Amino acid sequence: MKQVKIFPERIPEDLKAGLYEIAEHEGFCLCEEGVRITAEPGEHFEVCGKNHTLNVRYQKRAQFFRALSYLKEAEDFEMNQQPVFQHNGAMLDCSRNAVLTPQTFRLMLRKMALMGLDTAMLYTEDTYELPGHPYFGYLRGRYTQQELRDLDQYAASLGIELIPCIQTLGHLERALHWPQIDSDLRDTADILMVGEEKVYVLIDQMLRFAAETFQTQNIHIGMDEAWTLGLGNYRFKHGITPAEKLMKQHLSRVHEIAKKYSLKPMMWSDMYFRTISTTGSYYDVPGEIPQNIIDAADEEIPLVYWDYYHEDPAFYDRFVRLHTAFHSPLAFAGGVWTWIGPAPAMDKMIRVTLPALQKCAEYGIRRVFATAWGDDGAETNLLTALYGLQVFAEFDYSQNDCLAHLAARFEACTGEKADAFAHLSDFNNLPGTLPKTNDPVNAAKFLLYEDPLLPLFDADINGRDFSGHYYALQKQYAAFHSDEPCFEALYRFYEVLAELLAARCAWRIVAPSAQKNSPVAAQAADSAKHIAELYRKCKAVWQKLWEQTNRPYGFEIIDVRLSGAAGRFETAAEQMRRLARGEIDQIETLSCPKLPYVTDESGRFSGCYAWNQCISACRI
Repeated sequence: MKQVKIFPERIPEDLKAGLYEIAEHEGFCLCEEGVRITAEPGEHFEVCGKNHTLNVRYQKRAQFFRALSYLKEAEDFEMNQQPVFQHNGAMLDCSRNAVLTPQTFRLMLRKMALMGLDTAMLYTEDTYELPGHPYFGYLRGRYTQQELRDLDQYAASLGIELIPCIQTLGHLERALHWPQIDSDLRDTADILMVGEEKVYVLIDQMLRFAAETFQTQNIHIGMDEAWTLGLGNYRFKHGITPAEKLMKQHLSRVHEIAKKYSLKPMMWSDMYFRTISTTGSYYDVPGEIPQNIIDAADEEIPLVYWDYYHEDPAFYDRFVRLHTAFHSPLAFAGGVWTWIGPAPAMDKMIRVTLPALQKCAEYGIRRVFATAWGDDGAETNLLTALYGLQVFAEFDYSQNDCLAHLAARFEACTGEKADAFAHLSDFNNLPGTLPKTNDPVNAAKFLLYEDPLLPLFDADINGRDFSGHYYALQKQYAAFHSDEPCFEALYRFYEVLAELLAARCAWRIVAPSAQKNSPVAAQAADSAKHIAELYRKCKAVWQKLWEQTNRPYGFEIIDVRLSGAAGRFETAAEQMRRLARGEIDQIETLSCPKLPYVTDESGRFSGCYAWNQCISACRI
């Protein structure tokens, strides 16, 4: 990491704690011979570096820290950057098995401050302690109240507002699944029972905890993707009730509790759109929004339009206009595509982010943020989200979408090479694997977990060998290094992952051609044994990365997946040895005809995003 000497000659008192943290961890040395820094609040963000001095005028304190990052690029410069958005930042998912350690969360906050981002949203479904509810976040790595208070104070020192993001309707399956939980709380497996007084006692405790823990009055209350709202226990008790009526009833009660604690909630908007969709989808709304749906929303509660998929500016144009019909304040959430497997879709992230933010700017949306989800086991480490956050920051401050500019800014703000992040898409982007929908192909996941003796994707891959592609990636990631232990662990993981995927792809070519009493079968047996060892090697580096960044809870899922894959390759080695010795005539599961799984008639691919759908046609 590049070191820059600085001397805070005259800065406001409320910047000093954050400056000392940045200096200690992010490559700035405080000394009298360093660049003389003066700073003061003002109406605009202006930075001037000249003659061994840095003069900063800032609207928000996070902008002061962004100004420091320019010293990593040059000492003499001048700029007047007026951000497009009033608030910009990230929502970090700490609920899908991986819970960031407080140390890693602080690292993310420092990098965000150097980018000039002023908002961090901490998404916790049940991964925070809730007094009186011992099973809430039990064995899931939940944060204590004191840990959250410390993180909140740390974020504030960097000019970042830490906003709690909880769930007050759906997405509570892990909290509700314990047999000790009162069944009266459940409508369905992951949705609370609307109208049940015990539910509002629970939500009161949630909101009181947030109010007592965080400095901000803002809170995100979720209420998204409640697919089966009113169709479980509620239906048996009360009959069928329109979803929009239940939403209005429930939101009114939640808002009332929020007001009690002087909290200002925001919520996702999708449930209002799903109620008028013929397919239950968020994005296929016909025509305009009916008045009864508009009336179901609360004009005092901002709606958050989330969209991670669309690349066409015209789609965002229409959907932003549809949202304005609600007369509620509007925020936008994009995505950095960390949820499709062990490697993120960086190229997809850029293709969807730039048109989305452009439309947000045109329509005067004041709050935007990037979501970093961890669906299906949090296989992508959240450190990779930093590249997407840089995209959000650079659009905000400079509207510059040049990749060379982005790379320079990324290295200045994180100390890491942008190429190590930008090329992560190559783990999924294989020659000829074009997507058939707005979802990118996640080849790294389904190739990692595909069973060696029952290859579900055989007809989709159709004999193509991608081993050379992954061997090239292995060499590429072997060249990346960092003096920051967590980033070094990240690069070593991707180096080994590429090595494993290369060997797996080679196996896919050799194994089907193995015959009884053939040397190919003996070769395949040796190859399978080697791949089993590579799985164990991959598990070791993955565990080290997990331990560097996350609490230990949740890695048991990764362990089971990789250990299971290693075990299946050991079984494959034994079966191939039996075939080579002539003890069996064939391996039926390997040789039987295969049908297309993730490709359509034109050969375009869909993703396969769940581990249990990658490994067997039987139910897991």
